[in-house]
Amino acid sequence: MTKKLFIVDYHTHLLTKANTKLICPEDQESAFFRYVVPVLEPVAHFSEPVHDQFLRYLAMNYNNAMGRQMFRSFGHVFLMEALRLFKRYGMKELIHSMNKQGIDHAVVYSLEPLTKTQELLEITAPYRERISVFASVNKEVLDRVGYLRPFVESGAVRGIKIHPQVGGYSKADMVESTEGVVALAAEFGVPVSFHTGHIPVEALSGIGGNVDVHTLEPLIKAFPSCTIVLNHIGWESWREVLAIAAKHENVMVETSWQPAHVVRRAVKTIGAHRVLFGSDYPMFQQWQALREVKRALNPGDFEQVVSRNAIKLLRLSTNAKSTTA
Repeated sequence: MTKKLFIVDYHTHLLTKANTKLICPEDQESAFFRYVVPVLEPVAHFSEPVHDQFLRYLAMNYNNAMGRQMFRSFGHVFLMEALRLFKRYGMKELIHSMNKQGIDHAVVYSLEPLTKTQELLEITAPYRERISVFASVNKEVLDRVGYLRPFVESGAVRGIKIHPQVGGYSKADMVESTEGVVALAAEFGVPVSFHTGHIPVEALSGIGGNVDVHTLEPLIKAFPSCTIVLNHIGWESWREVLAIAAKHENVMVETSWQPAHVVRRAVKTIGAHRVLFGSDYPMFQQWQALREVKRALNPGDFEQVVSRNAIKLLRLSTNAKSTTA
């Protein structure tokens, strides 16, 4: 009898409905959101099985400069869709998706100031055997290390997430603003996950920050004992991310928003032992993300990417019982 894989999704999110109001609040007060969104949103619920796959296909395969310009031009529409997904898919829906797809464990990233670490710990508490939380902190917090230390020191979180565009970290001070955070992670032996990839949000207000993956290399060099995970394999910058990862053994990459051929290239370039499966749920459905990884890899590499790497990195027990929503 074949033993079932213990599958780990290394990249998911949860936002409460109240917290969705914190995303681009000025844009949510626009005429488009007041008058058009109430009409479009019910239609989007109905058409989701079709349009969701189409949009994800475009995002995976047409993320060049021209494609990103198109996404930028429809900024309010894509913001509407992101908010709709966050409102529709909460904790119970995540567990339901995990059960349906055979995913045993998931990492939920906080994205401060949008989602607070403590709030996520409380939301996920009933599912502690199935969920690991990563702490985060935005640049406006003056004592960022002091804020994060209690979460890391107590073992309440299994890692740290830095999202430059959400957290407000600029290119000019990327290293200075985050080196203390990475040092804290190195001290306690937990990974740091960085968002990489240029989300085309220029048409929106209240969000923006560093999108240059090369600014992370000084941090990677300075903390060789800290595992640094580059989310999305850089999305449109996947070649640059893989070039950086090839030079530094402490770098791993995570697969969300990448088609099979990029996942395959990542394994070929840095080895299956340094690639992690992630979905970015609910922005990207878990079944779609898992399908791309299955298409990309042979059975041995697939097991490494979706299971063994995350178990080792997160120090997970694989004896946890499933929890139903």
